[in-house]
Formats: sequence, C-alpha cells, structure tokens
Amino acid sequence: MYQISIALLCAASVVCAADGIQVEREGGLWRVRVTGSLPPVSRVVADSELKVRGQASGASRYVISARVNATNEAQARQFARSVASVRLMGDTVVFKGPGNVDLEIPRATRYLNLASEEGGIDAADIDGSVLAQTVAGRIALDRIAGDVEIRSNGGATSLGRIGGIVKCYSGGGSIRAIHINGQAFFETNGGDIVLGEVVGAIRAFTGGGGIQIEQAGAAVFAGTSGGPIAILRALGMVVAQSTAGPIHIGSAPSVECQSGGGTIRLNNVAGAMRAITGRGSVIADVIRGRRLEDSFLSTGAGDISVLLPSDMGVTVDAEMSGTQLPGAIISDYPDLRAVIGRTSVTARGAINGGGSTLRLRASGGRILIRKK
Repeated sequence: MYQISIALLCAASVVCAADGIQVEREGGLWRVRVTGSLPPVSRVVADSELKVRGQASGASRYVISARVNATNEAQARQFARSVASVRLMGDTVVFKGPGNVDLEIPRATRYLNLASEEGGIDAADIDGSVLAQTVAGRIALDRIAGDVEIRSNGGATSLGRIGGIVKCYSGGGSIRAIHINGQAFFETNGGDIVLGEVVGAIRAFTGGGGIQIEQAGAAVFAGTSGGPIAILRALGMVVAQSTAGPIHIGSAPSVECQSGGGTIRLNNVAGAMRAITGRGSVIADVIRGRRLEDSFLSTGAGDISVLLPSDMGVTVDAEMSGTQLPGAIISDYPDLRAVIGRTSVTARGAINGGGSTLRLRASGGRILIRKK
C-alpha cells in the first residue's frame, strides 16, 4: 500500500543530496553510512528499518546504513552513493533503498506519521502524537507524550510509556505495553496482549492469544477466541469473554465473565458478579466491607465455590441439577440447608438476614458456600 504513495510523492519531490559518506570494514563486508540534514518534517516513509529519536535541538538529521559486498573501499563508496535516495515533498520525506534509516528530529514535533514498507519502526522521545504503520515489521514506541495509533499487518508491537490515548490494530502480532496514561484500544487477529498499567478504560480483543492486564484505572472489555484472560486489578467494571480459555480477575468492583470451557476465578470482587462457563469451575471470593449486588454464577460441568464474608447479608438461590447426592451442596451457614429433589439438589434461604440474591447453577460437580 505504500508503493503507490511513494510513486506519487517522487513525481513532485526534491532530491536531497547527502553531506557525508563513511565506509568501514565489517568482517567480510563493508559498512557504509550516508548522512544528511533535513528541514522539519511530519511524515516519514521508508523501505526498510526506521528508527526515529526526538532531540532537544531544532535540527533534523538522518543516517542511512547498510552492509555491502564490495571488493575494496572505493567500490564500497561508489555503492554508498546509490544505496538510497532521499526525496522531499513539503513536510514529507521518503527514503528509498535497502539501507536502514536513523532519523533525529526535534523533540517538540507535534505530530509524526511514520510508515515502513519492509522493515520495522522504532520511535521514542516525541512530545506530540505518533501514527506508525508497517506491512509486517515490528513497531516499538516509547516516551511518546501524545496519542498513539498503530496499524500493522502482522508484526509485534511494543509500547513503553505513552502519555495519551492508544489505538492499536494488528493483523496477528503480539502487543505489549508498560504504561499508558489514557484510554487504550487493542485488536489483533492472533497474538497475545500483555499490558502493565493503563490509567483509562481498556478494550482488548485477540483472535487466538491470551490477554493479561496488570492494572486498569477504569472499565475493561476483554475478549479472546481461544486463550486465557487474566486481569489483576481493575478500578472499573470488567467484562471478559473467552471461547475456551480460563478467566482470572484479581480485583474489580463488578464483573461479567463468560468462557466456553475454562475455569473462572474471581478474587476480591463485589458489586454485581456474573460468571458463566460451559465446562470448568467458578470460584468467587467476595471482598469484605463492600455491598454484593444481585449475582449469577453458572457452570455446565464443574464446581461452584463461593467465599463470603461471615457478616454479609445475602439471599442464596442454589441448584445442582442432575444429581441426588447429599453432598452436592455444602454450606458453612446452618440456616442454609440442602434439599434433595427428584432431579436436583437445592439450597434456598437468607444468610445474616438476607440481602441481594446470589443465584448459583451447576451440574456434574458441587456447590460450596464457604464463610470467611
């Protein structure tokens, strides 16, 4: 998709002459470096690897480097003169050729559009916003003060510290981020999504990998077609869906989880709980000192285990279907007793005077209502 844009640019562009050539022996090959200066630019297009660094100065300089197979230094220098072309059109610079590009630009650049056709993109120390696009190469961004948008057909994405909103779309590469000081939107067709701290809300979807989030400052919406989901701490509501993998929520004010075949584990939760799995256990540890709202936990073939604060008022509606075993429902609360029916075992009643309704539905396992 970049070849068409490059051809159009070159038709009305200015060729920039290099102001320096360096050649040195590197093993059996020669390393050639072509250096030059540029006016301020906001769009950079390259054929190969592109590395961009913001500097305190207002100048822009580039270094194009490549390893060449030459008989002698003179031949290597001759190759250096044709290793790449640098063309300008307005605030756009196009690097054509096999050489990797290192570019220094003013740190105060407010907006930067980066595109690489065959290589990756590595950019850091920019005060403004960045748009980075690759066909298949990796993308690494760090210390970007503004918003970030990433589009890749399949390369891995690595984010360090980002000051604004992040939007990332990948054709199948993994996504990793350390710290995002805004909202974050991630979508990949097949790789893992691993996030550190995100101050704002998170939407993360992968076609086949896992999702791991250390901390979210707001709501989380996470979905995967086959991998596990682990959200260690969220300050907003969590909605998590996995086609077959397990789900683990470490801490959240309320949760809504669904898995086609994995265990769902909820720790330090309150508010409303909704957890449904087709095959696997549901384990819920309700946090003390918070109000439990109406909740529903269900498994098609597994156990349900709920750990409640000893002084919490709850109305329980539990049913284990397809069994008449006396131990199908076990409760630490004397007022909540199991009743054996024709096709199921039930336990319904109020704990500590009652309160919000906790509905529990399972088959093929046990329901455990524990006191802490």
